[in-house]
Amino acid sequence: MAVVAYLNQKGGVGKSSTTHHLAGTLAAMGRRLLLVDADPQSSLTQGLLGPEALDDIDPAETIAAVLRGEDPFPDSVIRPSGISGVDLMPGSQSANDANVPRPWEQDCAAQCRLADVLTELAPRYDLVMIDCPPTLSGCSWAALVAADSLVVPLQAEDYGSQGVRAIQDWIATVRATMNPGLHLAGYLITMFNPRLAIHKAYESRLRATYGSLVFSTMVPYAADFKEAIAARQTLAQYKPKGASAKVVRALAEELMGRLTPAQPETEAA
Repeated sequence: MAVVAYLNQKGGVGKSSTTHHLAGTLAAMGRRLLLVDADPQSSLTQGLLGPEALDDIDPAETIAAVLRGEDPFPDSVIRPSGISGVDLMPGSQSANDANVPRPWEQDCAAQCRLADVLTELAPRYDLVMIDCPPTLSGCSWAALVAADSLVVPLQAEDYGSQGVRAIQDWIATVRATMNPGLHLAGYLITMFNPRLAIHKAYESRLRATYGSLVFSTMVPYAADFKEAIAARQTLAQYKPKGASAKVVRALAEELMGRLTPAQPETEAA
């Protein structure tokens, strides 16, 4: 089982949307998936189940219970996502209790709670994808301690790529402490509009700086992504033959090829 975290300190860069649509495509490709909503805002859970269903979930049946070390695990915090072949560990505002500002100062047991539960679940799934909050605090730290690989979604513009340096510092910290095997799978450009000169310029800059660490596939800015989520579907369900669905398929294939490090990483600017 591979565990992939999606993290950027900047919000609104497509972490939840990417996780949502990739899950549908990877499931259609025959993978068994678990989605973990580690963001107390719970956007992924709401996108999959709807706001009313989110409001009805007991925090004891969400990731909040995992991060607080409550029992029993793991079946009490896993439910169907609405996508065939995909389960969900829902998010909850109660997970904010674990969002301490210096999580590496907690005892090892607290830092490893999510990792321990995912290890127990490993026989059930081919892939776990963790949607992280746009903050570098306890929930994101738990995800990085549990993850094998990290994907950093970002936009090809100034605000959308400002969090990269902080992410690099966190990768170094988690490798030096709790998870020396954490692999940076790459930087994923999202909401890309090739008609905007600024997007093309930032794409060139990112590729010049980070080289092969930037995904070849770029997620376009397209209404299909939002429409599918509004319909509580993934693109693989909503418009499986559409251009956006084909991009997500290409991204899924590239992601699977990046989960094992192929070459030394060059992360510094």
